[in-house]
Amino acid sequence: MSVFAQKPLAELKFVSIHSKPIIGYGHKGAEDVRFGYEGGTSQKVNGVYYLFTTEVVDTPKTARVRMAIWSSKDGVKFTKKSIIAKSNGNWYDSTYRMATWSPMSVFDTERNVWSVFSVGYRRKPDATNVYNMSGRILRHDSKVKGIKGIAGPYQEGGWLNVEKKPDWWEGPGEIVSFFPYKIGEEWWAFYGGNSVPEHVEAAATPNPNEKNVFYNGLMKAEKGLTGKWERQSKLNPVPMDPEFVENCIAIRVAPKLYITVYDGANEHEISYACSKDGLHWGKEQLIKYPMRPNG
Repeated sequence: MSVFAQKPLAELKFVSIHSKPIIGYGHKGAEDVRFGYEGGTSQKVNGVYYLFTTEVVDTPKTARVRMAIWSSKDGVKFTKKSIIAKSNGNWYDSTYRMATWSPMSVFDTERNVWSVFSVGYRRKPDATNVYNMSGRILRHDSKVKGIKGIAGPYQEGGWLNVEKKPDWWEGPGEIVSFFPYKIGEEWWAFYGGNSVPEHVEAAATPNPNEKNVFYNGLMKAEKGLTGKWERQSKLNPVPMDPEFVENCIAIRVAPKLYITVYDGANEHEISYACSKDGLHWGKEQLIKYPMRPNG
């Protein structure tokens, strides 16, 4: 056995960094967004960039949110196209429509529509901490057929059809992230869970010796994006990072190279991992920011 570490399949680097936020205070369409933006996906279609993201409109920050689409011809100057969906904004509502986060966009070649998967959250029973939530995955589909339908409008398509029995690592948060991608003609997906306790007091003092672990696993669709999804327990959890993997976005970039980019809870780095087949993933790698954006 070699004592040398295996060479990574690929290395990602920054090409350039824009010095200011592309969306924020002062931008038309952002006037009522008090607390910024989080997560989502970006697609380039027919020379136009489309950004799907969550807008955090007001307090409580977990509930007063909406999913929006912004577009740009150059990837720098963005304008708002439309709103996909809004949360009901009621923290005390125990349904999964209390909040909507992480819009993940993919083109469904079988149905010839764009699908946007998001996490619908509810407050955990008796929780007083506004970040103590559990989730389900909801799908929205473009009303316009074909690749041009990416700009919307979108309509609700239904909740993810997944077997109920969770794996041991998923925790009481249920499913808190989801991203489908293709391996050959099959649809697979990363999905996430965490070990955050069922009930967390809002005024509780954090225990520095206690860590909440965020894992990701793999699912496989039996019959397309709208069919039943099966947890792939023999592959799960995916061992990229032993403590924190959230919101994986995966893509095939070469015949034997898949890359996933995700939140690895690093302060000034972006986490990613590589795979030859889209199923077996290597260890976490980091892209370090050469500079921090201003604003």
